[in-house]
Amino acid sequence: MPQLADRLTELAADGQAITFAAIGLTPDTVANQAGDVAAGPFAPYLAEAVADAYNRSDAQWQPAASAFPQGLAAQPSVLHLTASMDALLHSHAAAKSLGKSLTTALLDDLLGHIERAPLLAAARLEGAVRLAVADAVTPFKVWQALEDVPSDGPEDFLERLPRLLGLTLDRWADEDTIADTVRALLQQLVHDEAADVDAMFELGCDLLRRALSSQDMGSITTHLVQARKQFETAAQAEEARDDARTYAAVCDALLAFGRHDAAAIDGAADQIANALDQREAWLHRTHQPTWLQPRRSAEIAWHRLILQLRAAATALQEDAWLDAWEALDTVLTAYSAARTVCPLANDTSQGLALLVQPAIEDSFLRQQAFLAQLRHATQATGQHVARSFDTATASALLNAVDAAAQRESDPATPSATGDGSDDDDPGGAVIARLQRLAPTLLLLLRDRALSIGRALDDQQLLLLDGLAYDSDVARLKATDPLIVPKLDELMTELSAHPSFTGEVRRTFLALVEQTLLFLKSRSDITRTNLFGTTKKGAPPPFDYRRKPEGEGARKPVEADLQRDFHQWLQAGPLHNVVLVEPVDVGMGRADVMAHFGALRYLTEIKQDGSDNDHTYLESRYLAQAAEYSNTNAPFGQLLVLDLTPKKDTQGNLRPDELAWATTHRPKGATTDRAVVVGIVAGNRETPSAFSRK
Repeated sequence: MPQLADRLTELAADGQAITFAAIGLTPDTVANQAGDVAAGPFAPYLAEAVADAYNRSDAQWQPAASAFPQGLAAQPSVLHLTASMDALLHSHAAAKSLGKSLTTALLDDLLGHIERAPLLAAARLEGAVRLAVADAVTPFKVWQALEDVPSDGPEDFLERLPRLLGLTLDRWADEDTIADTVRALLQQLVHDEAADVDAMFELGCDLLRRALSSQDMGSITTHLVQARKQFETAAQAEEARDDARTYAAVCDALLAFGRHDAAAIDGAADQIANALDQREAWLHRTHQPTWLQPRRSAEIAWHRLILQLRAAATALQEDAWLDAWEALDTVLTAYSAARTVCPLANDTSQGLALLVQPAIEDSFLRQQAFLAQLRHATQATGQHVARSFDTATASALLNAVDAAAQRESDPATPSATGDGSDDDDPGGAVIARLQRLAPTLLLLLRDRALSIGRALDDQQLLLLDGLAYDSDVARLKATDPLIVPKLDELMTELSAHPSFTGEVRRTFLALVEQTLLFLKSRSDITRTNLFGTTKKGAPPPFDYRRKPEGEGARKPVEADLQRDFHQWLQAGPLHNVVLVEPVDVGMGRADVMAHFGALRYLTEIKQDGSDNDHTYLESRYLAQAAEYSNTNAPFGQLLVLDLTPKKDTQGNLRPDELAWATTHRPKGATTDRAVVVGIVAGNRETPSAFSRK
């Protein structure tokens, strides 16, 4: 009778996909041999077949799959155990179904394994933590195992422990019982030579995370000072710890805002830049498992922080913490991106990657960063002309924000509609109005939104919610299942260009990130207040993305896209970093030039109603878009307003299908011109138009 191990060997040797169908044995035969195979060198191959069966919901192989965890408990090889977990966790369904039995198998006699086979014990604990982080199981067994872990165990085990403890704090810092236990264990590991530097680094990360969660400047400053001490000590203890040195510089920069110390901010920005330029590897440390390594796009947040710090250093405002809130928000983004993990594999046809970011209570910080952006908007109303954001509206908004802040600091201050008691709004009319007109504002500002809502009319609230929406979607979420993988892809392609280094890499990536987020936000056709508001009884504002209705209706042109993209950059996270200007509108061109100091990147804007095929668009417009980079860095962008009929397309493209990177080299040239191309869908129908009649 053919043996399961033999069939797995044959399939692997032939390079075939390993599935139960390809194995060709009966379910009973596989089930009887699965346990022994899971304990041997062919376990990773069997795990592939198990994952495939769960992905296809093929229930006949359930007995074989159920035998796998018990067999894996006897696996003596670190490599085979790790490879088996990687293969098995290509399936979300397998992780969920087998999670409990796998966790039990991995944690069984963990203390004994720590003494007998410390490397294997570390791999088993990592697998159990991975399942808990992915929410495949409840974390209680993992927490208990961590509470029982000895702080004086074998060196091979202890040196791998700090990162798992740091991940535990990232994931469950708000669970006081386990968080206190983990912090105490890290404090003990600081005195162990095998784990001391990593333990100090993880303690620093914990303190930085607590600073980002704090709600007053005193607590923020205290935690930053303590975090900096841990990072600096780690950097001094080990020469190659550029990660610790970078985080120490981040703390230095944030603390310098309180001293109005522009030189210190600029110096810290240079330290961060040097660390990134000299050793990108600290973001992708090779000794870490793949699922623990940050995505490539995590680098972009650090580059944007550098740009913001340098801008703040050259124009430090009297109210330094106004800039500091935005810097803190960028640090939050960078930290979340660098510490986001992917416990379940993403190259499966069963769904998007599961990305898990640190659990940081960031509502207060996001509020302050958004309010800082609002104050910037009120000081630069010319950047929001398309939304009819005039001086009078800006003044009303600023007064409402200031009044809300005053009421928060002085509870005795009467509210805008009465004496501040609950009887002022017994029916929840203010909340209902905000939910109807400004849901994003309510989500961001919470209670403060109530005070602001009382002071503004409907038109002003709609306008403010449009600003709030743009502010929210312009922040890249580390777990974004569409934009993060697309950024990773574009970064990989752009990195092949020899000129994509240093300041060019830093600045162009910041622009590309905002361009992708712009494409995603404009793909949401349900947003009705992106282009301003109108008074009651007046026609709605012109939305260039929608199909014109009726004879004589205005048709969209590329200048509409230009104004929208121009405004997006001016009002977004790069507003104090980049100089953005429209180009030659009067001469019939509609382009946007972004200046990062001496570096310039032109975004060519086009419209096309013939075809939206990638090859067609490149053949029509790529050479022109690339031409404008001849006198500066060889990088640029092309945005195309797609006006092709949508009635027969049976739907629209997803945001991650709307952008790609390409190159153009003129005849006789020696340097490729790299261009990122994006499509903004116009002439769009409402979703209901695609329903079958």
